[in-house]
Amino acid sequence: MRPLFHHRALWVLLCGCILWTTGTTAQNSGSESSLERFGLGDLRDGDVIFQEWNCGEACSAISGVTRSAYGRSFTHCGLFYRDSVGTMRVLEAVGRGVVATEVQDFLSRTGEWSKGRVLVGRPNENPDFLQKVLAFALDQVGQPYDEVFALDNQRWYCSELIDAAFAKATAKEATYFGLRPMTFKNPGSTKVLPYWQHYFDSLGVPVPEGAPGINPGSLSLSKKLRHGLLSSDLTPGTMDAMLLSTLFVQRSAEYQGLCQQIYRNAAQQLTTLLDSAQRSSPEELRKRPPAVVLDLDETVLDNSPYAGWQIRHGAAYHSVSWQAWVQKAEATAVPGVQDYLLLAQQLGIKVIFISNRKRSQWKATHQNLGALNLPVDGLDSLLLRHNNSDKQARRDSVKLRYTVLQWVGDNLLDMEGFKSRLSEEERDQVIQREGHRLGRDWILLPNPVYGPWEDLWHQEDQGTNGQRRARLVQRLKFFRP
Repeated sequence: MRPLFHHRALWVLLCGCILWTTGTTAQNSGSESSLERFGLGDLRDGDVIFQEWNCGEACSAISGVTRSAYGRSFTHCGLFYRDSVGTMRVLEAVGRGVVATEVQDFLSRTGEWSKGRVLVGRPNENPDFLQKVLAFALDQVGQPYDEVFALDNQRWYCSELIDAAFAKATAKEATYFGLRPMTFKNPGSTKVLPYWQHYFDSLGVPVPEGAPGINPGSLSLSKKLRHGLLSSDLTPGTMDAMLLSTLFVQRSAEYQGLCQQIYRNAAQQLTTLLDSAQRSSPEELRKRPPAVVLDLDETVLDNSPYAGWQIRHGAAYHSVSWQAWVQKAEATAVPGVQDYLLLAQQLGIKVIFISNRKRSQWKATHQNLGALNLPVDGLDSLLLRHNNSDKQARRDSVKLRYTVLQWVGDNLLDMEGFKSRLSEEERDQVIQREGHRLGRDWILLPNPVYGPWEDLWHQEDQGTNGQRRARLVQRLKFFRP
């Protein structure tokens, strides 16, 4: 049986065990405190992220034979990229092999992240070159970890993988950052450190003293990388506001209570509206049966986990990542909606959903609703977007066939007759004019995360995070003490 460190800590302890006797000087002169600060959203494909660990005897053995930038003791490194969905990941060679780890999981391993001291090395290469680097590294996912630190054996340790990926992108070099003779001896000593002797003995191989290799410390000292420190802020720009609003939806009893209160009141009104319609126009109800029309997202289905993904990865809404979320069919029900829809069914009222999800997402949406035991009675009860995002044409088609008792949604565009592309002032005027319908046949759910209310204040070109935040700040009302 091998020692315990093979099973748990090997991949972080031994990526940085290699040293050469003559060091290199990074192009980043000066102190660590003078380095440029990056946010998560500033990371670029091909950035190298370094880690140092306080892991006891093993890390002491590593730091005893290695040297890193700014007096740090880097024992691990990985290659940053965004996948096809937009999830931020780090390609790394660890004990279980080459894997793609979500960046937050990668960063949370050490205290460097909370202290804002995560060192990032940005290559001096163009995006096309870096895509070749990533293509090679991604092809290695699933390959085993290189426990013996030997080159050209189809196994990888962390810094070896990164150097090889950059070298392959040049199509002519065997190394990119430079290999040096490895040593496992303390400086000035002729004996291998006991830790390393025991380690290689346990593998049944000789200590590869003097063999060519590379380590995270040497990468951090390379002139081919420009340094920056990754900020420990969770999100860049205006994502901090999105963080609070998403937590309000996910965690606050107030949001739960608001939604339940709204749906409970809507159910009471629905019974009253149906009784009124049956008394005043029974013939009309026979021709056009009663119905309720609901939006889906943030009205029936809670998509706050998608917002959580955006915050975690500093990502704006994108159709690709949204598609990935919809296909999972894992949205939960907005509080109160299940009881409301159950009552509607018991009263014989047709339930119709009008959503700007794409028609191509019909199957996944139907699956999600079914998993929550929410009613979908055929194709005509789930009307998704084809070309036009304006819902009025779909609402008109429903009104030709049904007597709609209530319109339910999380923004005013879900209400019957409410036109899109109105200014802030015009929207306020509609509320003043039609306010008597709110809570009766217009049922409005809270959505503090996103909506047309925010889009009004931004240009088509969103600009930088700073510009976006500046536009939002201009909309604030405030007092002067």
